[in-house]
Amino acid sequence: MNNDTEYFPEAATGEARRSTPRRRRGAEELITRIRAALRGKKYLGLCFLIPAGLLFLIYMCRGVWPNGEGSVLVLDLNGQYVYFFEDLRDIITRGGSFLYTFGRALGGEYMGIYAYYLASPLSYIVALFPKESMTEAIMTLLILKCGLTGLTFGIYVHRKKHPSRVVVLMFSTMWALCSFAVVMQHNVMWTDNIILFPVVLLGIERLIEKGRLSLFVIPLSLCILSNFYIGYMTCIFSGLYFFLYYCSKKKDEINPEGVRFHFLKSFGRFGAASLCAVCIGAVIILPTYYSLTFGKTTFSDPSFKVASKFDLADLLSKFYFGSYDTVRPEGLPFLFTGTLSLLVAPLYFFCRTIPKRQKIVSGITAILFVACMNVSTLDLVWHGMQKPNWLNYRYAYMFCFFILLWGVSVFMHIRDIDHRTVGLTCAVWVLILVFLQKAGYENLPYVSCVLPSALILVLYVFVLRGVKCGGATAGRAARIALASLVCIEMFASGMVDLEALDKDVVFSKRTGYRSFLDKLTVAVDDITEYDDSFYRTENTLMRKSNDNMALGTYGLSGSTSTLNSETITFLNRMGYASKSHWTKYLGGNPVSDSLLGVKYLIAGYDDEVYEVRDLFDYPEYSMKSYYNPYALSICTAVSVRLTNASFTDEGIKTPFERLNNLVSNMAGGDGSAVFSEASVSSVSTDNISVSSVAGHTKYAKIGSSSDARVNFRIHVESDDPLYCYFPSEYPRECDLTLNGKSAGTFFGNDTNRIVSLGTFKPGDNIVVTLSLKKDELYIWENESFFWYLDTKAFEKEFSLLTKGNMTVTSHTEDTICGTIDVASDRTQIFTSIPYDREWRVLCDGREVETAEVLDGLLTFSLSPGEHELRLEYRPAPFRNGVIISSLGVVSFILIAAGNRCLIAKCKKKKRRGSDNFN
Repeated sequence: MNNDTEYFPEAATGEARRSTPRRRRGAEELITRIRAALRGKKYLGLCFLIPAGLLFLIYMCRGVWPNGEGSVLVLDLNGQYVYFFEDLRDIITRGGSFLYTFGRALGGEYMGIYAYYLASPLSYIVALFPKESMTEAIMTLLILKCGLTGLTFGIYVHRKKHPSRVVVLMFSTMWALCSFAVVMQHNVMWTDNIILFPVVLLGIERLIEKGRLSLFVIPLSLCILSNFYIGYMTCIFSGLYFFLYYCSKKKDEINPEGVRFHFLKSFGRFGAASLCAVCIGAVIILPTYYSLTFGKTTFSDPSFKVASKFDLADLLSKFYFGSYDTVRPEGLPFLFTGTLSLLVAPLYFFCRTIPKRQKIVSGITAILFVACMNVSTLDLVWHGMQKPNWLNYRYAYMFCFFILLWGVSVFMHIRDIDHRTVGLTCAVWVLILVFLQKAGYENLPYVSCVLPSALILVLYVFVLRGVKCGGATAGRAARIALASLVCIEMFASGMVDLEALDKDVVFSKRTGYRSFLDKLTVAVDDITEYDDSFYRTENTLMRKSNDNMALGTYGLSGSTSTLNSETITFLNRMGYASKSHWTKYLGGNPVSDSLLGVKYLIAGYDDEVYEVRDLFDYPEYSMKSYYNPYALSICTAVSVRLTNASFTDEGIKTPFERLNNLVSNMAGGDGSAVFSEASVSSVSTDNISVSSVAGHTKYAKIGSSSDARVNFRIHVESDDPLYCYFPSEYPRECDLTLNGKSAGTFFGNDTNRIVSLGTFKPGDNIVVTLSLKKDELYIWENESFFWYLDTKAFEKEFSLLTKGNMTVTSHTEDTICGTIDVASDRTQIFTSIPYDREWRVLCDGREVETAEVLDGLLTFSLSPGEHELRLEYRPAPFRNGVIISSLGVVSFILIAAGNRCLIAKCKKKKRRGSDNFN
């Protein structure tokens, strides 16, 4: 029998392949390719596992749950970001809008919040955890990002430097757990750019050397998409790095094939690739830019005058173990990258086998970073022309990257370096440390910094000698000891840094966060079951400004860097605590609450709540929920005289006068005053001189007395609630007391607002005292500071106003539908929606023109009669961003394909020329 396979084995292979199912054959080929790609690279998984595992151990040793009651919540992660993650989880699991939210200060666009805080693809991990495990979800996210940070550094070093595996693991661990990464990790939205930074640089190098675009365009696009702010910094450095890298290589290294006009072609590719990445990021960039126009661009007024920010010695102090100073506005950059890198990185510039060209460019890079950090104007450029609000030098991780990279290069030439040079470097760093300690640097404590730094430096010198001079067995043992020492040090460094951060700004307990939300959620769930219409809910048991986002309620409170300055100013003029980038439900009263649609209120037993009806009682939590029957709907038909009301009239100094004016105009000018002045029978002072300055009464301390007071005596004439407010253009915080008992402060960070004094019997005499904490106090002259809420007038006016309420039939975050009956004398629609030109109003299917009223709210006019209303938020910047991003993706595919064909054609042409020559 003739068997062809005996003589033609390929025939058997073909027959076997034909008999194998196509899917199985494809899977086998894929597995084969994956195995080939991973060959010699599997150890890179340790670049992920080691730093991730060390960070997990750090958390456990710090008593983070489940090993204690601690959490990873600190600073803005505690005050802002955790609430945004709660909201993101709800959007993913329950459905919601990425365009708009009523969970922030009356309401506002959402894409700005999403772009700055939540756009990382890794953020969606929080949806995999139950709601009660949000703190654990964020801890997992931080650990995962730490591991990925180490992994990408390991990939970069593996592909570019080809050092030993131990070196890759050591330096990837130092990168992932450097002081910047550990201290700044609570700014979880920044870390995607730290993860992607090595890949972006690798992409630039590949673009220059091989003409490939993908490895640059894709990670740079992700940098922009994950966080536009740090992405902007990455884009700046990408442009610088193109020139730095090109200059660091010789012509035959950068252009081994002798391509003509190589620099121009490379620069053209770089420009096209960068443009593609920016276009792909347009879906984030355009909505973000629109968000910034609401006030962030004018949030601060930085000085561009050139000035030095620190002395060189200040900067040197931040390279040592445990050299944490602060994350506050006076803080220096976090530059500690491990004592090993501190020891060997300077040797980079003295190693003879490292090309001089590379050393010169590296030196320029170091000088550039130091100059950018030190020169205030350059620092502002890095930060988007805005001075950072705490957490300075947010680009410092780039400098850390190059310090570690120089260390890797030294290890590749370690046998070419004289051990005496290593010892000398150690001695220099120890001497600098001693000098800095003697100079009195507070960020260099003896026990947690000076002593361990000196010991670790000396220890590394001895271990490095074993690595450099030991035989095979001794050298292997030395390398293992060195790697172990690095892991121990970075673990200890992380512990010290987080302990110092805790002392600086305090980590929150998991129990405090969870118990607060669990308690309020009970009340919110009951209200939601009771009423499924559109309304606002607030609470006096406030934890942070963004409670509404975690509770899934609509309210007045909010805090975000993507602020709406008009809304913040409007709420401040209404008498609420509102300034800078935040608003809080402090200063609420029945009039302002009803105007802004606060229909439900959750309050503690001890909180004073007026003229609202009990709804639910929770004795186990000592709180109640209340119902406000006078709350206006999201849209209410009022008099056209609404447009005459002004919140910027310079003659009106107090929120009580503004609210009276507003209610009167909404009622057509015939409404009763809802607030009435309380007469002050006498004003007396203790240890104070009184004068008049710029329309203010100036109260100044006499001498150095600490007991300086202004006393207001009031003869009570009504049993209505009594409020106070002291207007001033020059606020100075002071203590507030009522009849000798503390009532908090006034003019403080969140106490510059309407203050409820309570109810009293007619004929009572009360004394309200302002005790000076500063040397002076300024209050507007000829103003009334004390006002009664006229409850009868309030009930009368708002009973009439609520008749114009819109009946909401359906609503989402960005779409509200309902019916409204417009009377002939009330054709202006008052809304409590912050003005935004992207709101589209449809009346009976036809679009109506919108306008701004009260310098902050949306309004429009309707004809008399019953109408179907539909309000939609469909922002053009987001729509245009989607279009441009789609075009960017298509352009990238076409450019990459064309570039690949061009490279292949050039190679083919060159090979043909070589064959002809031969």
